[in-house]
Amino acid sequence: MGVIFGLLAALGWGSGDFLISRAARAIGPIQAMLYIQLVGIAALGALLLARRDLPPTELRAWGLGVAANMFNLGGTMLLYRAFSIGSLSIVSPIAASFAVVTIPLALLGGERPGALALAGAALVVGGVVVVSRGHGGEGGPPRGVPEAIGAACCIGLYFWSVGFATPLLGTVWPVLLGRAIALLAALGVMLARGGRPAPVPAGLWPTLIAASLLDTAAFIFYNIGISSGYVSVVSALASIFSAVTVLMAWVFLRERLRVVQWAGVAGLIVGVFLASVGA
Repeated sequence: MGVIFGLLAALGWGSGDFLISRAARAIGPIQAMLYIQLVGIAALGALLLARRDLPPTELRAWGLGVAANMFNLGGTMLLYRAFSIGSLSIVSPIAASFAVVTIPLALLGGERPGALALAGAALVVGGVVVVSRGHGGEGGPPRGVPEAIGAACCIGLYFWSVGFATPLLGTVWPVLLGRAIALLAALGVMLARGGRPAPVPAGLWPTLIAASLLDTAAFIFYNIGISSGYVSVVSALASIFSAVTVLMAWVFLRERLRVVQWAGVAGLIVGVFLASVGA
């Protein structure tokens, strides 16, 4: 089950990030972050009410959730910035290399998946790196790359640390907590700059809503995945989201893929198969 939910998370993040990049370019990264968190909070609130899922009462659980989501906040802000200024076909795969951070931490924590699963995870990470080595639209500096690297580090720490909070908070409450923290951060940045939330063009709302729902669902899928499988394997599979984003950029934005990128995508597919067999 961890493999299935890792792949569902990858699909959600990959398609959601493509839409987030469109919104961030249209209204700016902070405005996009604000409205996407609002939609996510509304959706998660409705889900929790429908499930009659009461919040945990243990303070330690919330402390772990807040600590993990501080890493997520840093990664989110850097990622939105990278999406607003960089090429999707290189920024997204670099951000997806968060597994390089998460997997060693999970192994140091005592996880011992099978050899095939580890080989598959390594191949997935390698595929992500290969995909990021070539991109269309060259001729200028690789804008967004430093932000994408910072996002990968922060997200990798989040995906490792949230594994300690999920058993206590469940799969949905950590995501709602992260949305609330990101919303407050976006408002804080906006106020510090002397600005305020701007009206969203009517035509952009479908993009914002779809981006938020896909991104939010991906976080829930990831949490379900690590609750039933190894963090190291689920993280590697979730990192495939970059291939989804790159392919969407190729189809819709005409950002061309090089031969080496297609080789990386093939490595991702083989890695998924090995991780699925060995998990």
